[in-house]
Amino acid sequence: MEINVIDKVLHETGLKGELQEKIQKIFPSIPLMIATLISLILIIVILYFLAYKPVKKAIKARQEYIQANIDQAKSLHQEMQQKLEESNQTLAKAHQEADKIVQEGINHSNKIVLSYTALARSKSKTILEEARRDVEKQKQEFFEESKNYIVDAASELSKKILKKSVDEKVQSAMIDEFLKEESNK
Repeated sequence: MEINVIDKVLHETGLKGELQEKIQKIFPSIPLMIATLISLILIIVILYFLAYKPVKKAIKARQEYIQANIDQAKSLHQEMQQKLEESNQTLAKAHQEADKIVQEGINHSNKIVLSYTALARSKSKTILEEARRDVEKQKQEFFEESKNYIVDAASELSKKILKKSVDEKVQSAMIDEFLKEESNK
């Protein structure tokens, strides 16, 4: 009944024809609607197989590619960390070996210095000993020369004092006696 009331109101105002026309434009005939729905379903199915599946497959392949790159980067990072540790260990060993070589060089040079110092000391002792002996020898020679000079001087002096000639045996005996007396003093 309500529809009849609405139809009456629309008919009286003259809007019924226009409204029916607009409704027919909005809702076309049923066979046209079914054909439109079938074509829409066909387009959706075609797009699903031609666009959605390939795009989904491409996205999945891209995700797998990205994940493979991430995994590869992680493995490379781990490998680099491992190589870095190995390099650091090798470097530490090289530093230890270098320190050891330097220490051995220092020890060796210290030994050489000590041996040359000992050699120089022994040579200096030898030179000093030779110098002492040389001085002692020169002293003895000087003492002998002085003794001979004194003997000669005493002989000459005694000759002059006595003004006579003394034979050599007596002179030698006198000199020896004089030297003994001088040595005992």
